[in-house]
Formats: sequence, structure tokens, C-alpha cells
Amino acid sequence: MTLDDAIDELYGADLDAFVAERAKLVRELKEQGAKDDAAQLAKLRKPTVFAWTLNQLARRERRDVDLLLDAGHRLREAQAGVLQGGDRVEFERAREIERDALRRLERAAARLLGGSSNTLLPKISSTLRTAAVTEEGRELLARGRFVAPLESEGFAALAGLAPAAPATPRRAKSAAETQREAKAALREAKERLRELERAAREAEERADRLERESATARQEAEEARAAADDARRALDS
Repeated sequence: MTLDDAIDELYGADLDAFVAERAKLVRELKEQGAKDDAAQLAKLRKPTVFAWTLNQLARRERRDVDLLLDAGHRLREAQAGVLQGGDRVEFERAREIERDALRRLERAAARLLGGSSNTLLPKISSTLRTAAVTEEGRELLARGRFVAPLESEGFAALAGLAPAAPATPRRAKSAAETQREAKAALREAKERLRELERAAREAEERADRLERESATARQEAEEARAAADDARRALDS
């Protein structure tokens, strides 16, 4: 058994069994005479629940992890093409594959996490997205050896893949343009207000209807209860 094999086996262990598994693997390496490797393995710390979940996904959901990694590779290439003036067809296709793989991996992570999923899932999803498009992240995800979240997010990791278009100096807006934009913003605000007022009226109407239905239901319940009491008294007499 090599040190690499031992590390892979260790990161694949259940979280509760990590310490015992590490001790067993250290002992095996020592018995093989690989004392330096054993000392290095002994220094590996127990992963957090977050890191353990990612490492389990890398092992248990291999198909979706591979799809995510492939989509990440295609996104990097397509992003470079878009920045150089190419079309977005391949970019959008890779983006769709990435989204589908991420959704399935998020569901698998939720099953692994149980009650902890609400707080950890956003961080796991963000790390998966970043891992798919960064060199460090791709290796960690492919091998299932996470120990901490990846810092960069989204396509910030793609900066520098293609030359940016030269900046075009902004032309100062004229008074007429500023006025037109202000009028357009005012129209949008008024339209939004009308939509909100319409939604409020509909909500009030629904509330009134439900209140009337509730009153009717209460009356019917009281009548049914009275009829049941009459029937009970008739049986007792």
C-alpha cells in the first residue's frame, strides 16, 4: 500500500470512523517499513462535515461528478471563445449540463447531510461550481480530497482566459438623455406600483372569500354538532 492509496482510503471512510481508520492505516504503513509515509498520514486531520460530504460525493456520485468536471472544462473553453467574440451556443450547452449535474449532486449532498443540509448546502454548491472551473478544485473534486471550501466563486475563476476587449471611454450623457432615462425609470416604478396594488387587491379578495367560507364552515359544523347531540339524546331516551 502506498501513501497515496492510504490517503484515498482514509478520505473515503465514514466520518465517525476516521480516527480509527487513520490509526489502522498508519499501523499498516509502519509494518511495511514506510515510517515516513506513516508519519505523514498521521498528521492528516479529521475533515469537517462539509469537506467529508464533498469527498463522499466524489466517491458515491462519480457519474455526476465527472459530468460536472466535463462541463467545467467546456465552460472554460467556451468562455474564452465568447470573450473573443464567438457565439454562446456551446457555452449555454455546457452551462445546462453543469446545472443538471449540480442539482443531482445537491440532492445527494442533502441526503448525506440530513438535518445539517440547510446551512451547508449553499457552501457545498458554491464549492462544486468553483471546483469545476479551477485547476486546484478539479483535482480535489476528482480525487475527493477536500479539507476546506474553495474561496473563489463562479466565473471569477475564469479571469484571464481570454484578452478583455479594450475599454471604450464613456461619453458624458446629455441633459436630454438623463431626462429620458429618468422618465423611463418613473414609468417602470409606476407600473410596478400598479402591479403591487393589483396583487394587494387580489390578496384582500382571497382573504375575504376565505373568511366567508370559514364562517360558513363553522356554521355547518355547529349545525352538524347540534344534530349529533339530538341523535345522541334520542338514543339515550
